[in-house]
Amino acid sequence: MRGLAPAALIVLGAVLAGCEPVPPSPDPVAKAYAAAWEKGDYQAMWGLLSEAAKQRVGTEGFLDRLPRIAEEMTLRSLQARPAEATRPRLPNGSPDPNRATVALDVTFRTARVGDIRRTTTLELTLTGEKEKAAWRIDWTPEAILPGLTTGRLVRMTRLPTTRGRILARDGTELATFMEAAVVGVVPGQMRSESGLVASLAPALGMSAEAITAKLRQSWVRDDTFVPMKTLSGVALDAVKAKLAVIEGVVTQPARMRAYPTGLAAQTLGYLTEASEADAQRKAARGVQAGDPIGGTGLEATLDDVFGGTYGWKLTVIEPSGQVVDTLAETPAVAGQDVVLSLDVAMQTAAEQALGDRRGAIVAEDPYSGEVLALASRPTFDLNAFATGDASAIAKYTRDPNRPLFNRATFGQYTTGSSFKPITTAAALESGAYRPGERIDCPAKWTGYGAQWAQLNHETSDLGLIDLRTAVARSCNSFFYELGKRLNDKDPNLLPDEAKSFGLGAATEIPYVLEAEGLVPSPDWKKQRFSTPADQVWNPGDATNLAIGQGYLLATPLQMANYAAAIANDGIVWKPRLVVELRDRSGATTKTFEREELGRAKATPRELSLIRDTLRAVVADPDGTAYFPFRGFPVAVAGKSGTAETPSGDPNGWFIGFAPFEQPSVAFAGVLEEVKEPPGTFASQVSAAAVRQLLAAKFGAK
Repeated sequence: MRGLAPAALIVLGAVLAGCEPVPPSPDPVAKAYAAAWEKGDYQAMWGLLSEAAKQRVGTEGFLDRLPRIAEEMTLRSLQARPAEATRPRLPNGSPDPNRATVALDVTFRTARVGDIRRTTTLELTLTGEKEKAAWRIDWTPEAILPGLTTGRLVRMTRLPTTRGRILARDGTELATFMEAAVVGVVPGQMRSESGLVASLAPALGMSAEAITAKLRQSWVRDDTFVPMKTLSGVALDAVKAKLAVIEGVVTQPARMRAYPTGLAAQTLGYLTEASEADAQRKAARGVQAGDPIGGTGLEATLDDVFGGTYGWKLTVIEPSGQVVDTLAETPAVAGQDVVLSLDVAMQTAAEQALGDRRGAIVAEDPYSGEVLALASRPTFDLNAFATGDASAIAKYTRDPNRPLFNRATFGQYTTGSSFKPITTAAALESGAYRPGERIDCPAKWTGYGAQWAQLNHETSDLGLIDLRTAVARSCNSFFYELGKRLNDKDPNLLPDEAKSFGLGAATEIPYVLEAEGLVPSPDWKKQRFSTPADQVWNPGDATNLAIGQGYLLATPLQMANYAAAIANDGIVWKPRLVVELRDRSGATTKTFEREELGRAKATPRELSLIRDTLRAVVADPDGTAYFPFRGFPVAVAGKSGTAETPSGDPNGWFIGFAPFEQPSVAFAGVLEEVKEPPGTFASQVSAAAVRQLLAAKFGAK
């Protein structure tokens, strides 16, 4: 080129330079990586890695690992925003043409710990030559999260919550907790699964199949803690030495449900282990299969209140489990305490009065509907379910007396003569009976003809008697006549009156499961039976209902609520057992106010007359409950009932209220199939049990 002018040389250099390919920008590659990550397209991300990075981490360290990390984080979505690429400097201070760094602003949106924002770094390298030159990502795990070096793990840990207590109205703990330990297995620490199962099963009193099933159900990773059984006190001390030598067995501190008073077992209910379906339904609270959840009673119906919400912590950890970095945390929320209206003294007295006999006693405040006692016997020890005492549980479930059955809310019984105040109310309201009228009380009543003859419980004719005497002595013949008069006017008069007092339908008591009972009527018979002859509402149906026999069924809770309506001039309450929710500091979070379910059809004047007849049952020497309450210092009003059963031994009822002048408690007590002592009715046995309840209420002997 000798002889060319300097200007020509400059032009020629520019032409030659224009023939060289321009190096591509690293930014499009970083943006493509970020877009693929947002979509969860790990294969596309993999395609952007350098060959050296692929060799270093392998598909297991990338294509397999990234989805696992996303699952561990409970990742819902992700946002990745790359900054502009920068070039590292060479030793001479100029930009390195073959290297680039891109800061990546990443927001992880998780289900359990919310949003996590971190800035990671992508290191890019220029590979290939000239036309084939391309930027690739020299990837390491720290491109996911800062500090996530090779070998470290992302781990979501569940934080324990605490279950709320059940308190009586005076603060007595009916359900609480005691310190305990969860015995579990860490699969990665087992030497031999079969050996562990063979040793652990007898130590915990569990079957080998049950332990294996729990392992299979919950074994997610080798470092997973798989809970097997919660033990406390003596039970834990007895097996500590055995557990210590079984490789893979670990114990964690825990709190075990405990029921210190033993009261109201059927109503409180017990805990059970969550199934997979339960865990899905309660996923928002962090419940997992195998966790304790409410199985029956209030423990079940208020489980979401008691149970609280598990917390979560997302961390980066060393393989040893040591936490390197806490990425985010959602604290656990403790369950709330539930305050019941139960009066501990009355509940205790009711249960003691029933003893091991089959029956129930319910007491209620007639001016608020608050349930003061809800006793069902025989009963069982809730602590056996808390500790998993298999032999005790099996005994309870096989017991023919059904101690697990809540007779107070699910027992449905014919009421016998305790129904007669309703017959009285219907007769007064309809004009079928006039106050002061005297009606004959023969030993055999034939008002509907000889074919419908029915017997009084007394074997001699009493002659003409008034309403007070008829109720006090419980003359069936008097009430057969009232039933006839009502039926002749309108067969629905008496059924409708009974329904107005809340019979034949659930009381709608919140959080307590209950039976509905049954009030028979002409329409009910038509719907219940298929043959025309059985569908007919006949005179016997009417007169049987008038004395609380026949198809009529009621629960003790319904009967106490009906007695309360008599006491309070006709208000039929929606009974309340749960009165308040409190947080763990003791602050009230919710109060349940009284609520009317309806009104009885009877007027206050008619109810006043009925109350006077109920006082005669207890106060008059000829009253059926005179002897059980003789000498009792509080004026009690009530109605006895002796109801026939298929066994031949009757059920004994006693319902009513006290004190007579200013009622503060309404009650209903029933004992099943009482073997009547000579000269005593089943209803008097029930009245004697109710007397113990009232003695606790009023501080009497």
